[in-house]
Amino acid sequence: MHTALASLQEAHQQTHRALQGILAETAAERLRTRPHANMNSMVWSVWHSFRSEDACIARFVVPVQQAFSTGDFLARMGVPYTGDGFGMSDADVTALSNGIDIVQLQAYGQAVAAMSAQAFAIVADWDWQTPFAAQDIRAACGTYADLADDDVESTVGYALSMTRGAYLYKHLYGHSQYHLGEISAIDGQVPGKRFFTW
Repeated sequence: MHTALASLQEAHQQTHRALQGILAETAAERLRTRPHANMNSMVWSVWHSFRSEDACIARFVVPVQQAFSTGDFLARMGVPYTGDGFGMSDADVTALSNGIDIVQLQAYGQAVAAMSAQAFAIVADWDWQTPFAAQDIRAACGTYADLADDDVESTVGYALSMTRGAYLYKHLYGHSQYHLGEISAIDGQVPGKRFFTW
């Protein structure tokens, strides 16, 4: 395994430990709180991080059905949202925050991490400097059609906007790190014991 891939794998594992730590060590009421109308909750941001990684890595990298589908997490988490949160209404953010089963969200994160772990052996032989092929993205969207309201041509355009290496770094590390920063900001706005102490 080349150095960049080994570093990415370590970063991916660390990120999941942080997301799982937030769920395990923070009171449910605090996780569900939206401190302002224009802010997400901590639990929504963790859910979105897992959901986006699942959608982006399962279909286009491994490729397999998403852990969301194979593990029946729609029913298990108790929220009626099959998408990844992009474009979700304010009311839906609140409903998911209030209703999601946090123990099952932890299980979902574990399933996503296990699915993504398969990617590291697969991508070792990739040319990281080239983008995906448009026909491969379209084919994956058709075969693994378990993301609600998926705009295939927008997905193709998005995938082709970066190299495969950039895509891997974004969806195995960068996107979730962005939301860890968001979670820290939310944490600082909720009264009581903070998860982040820096």
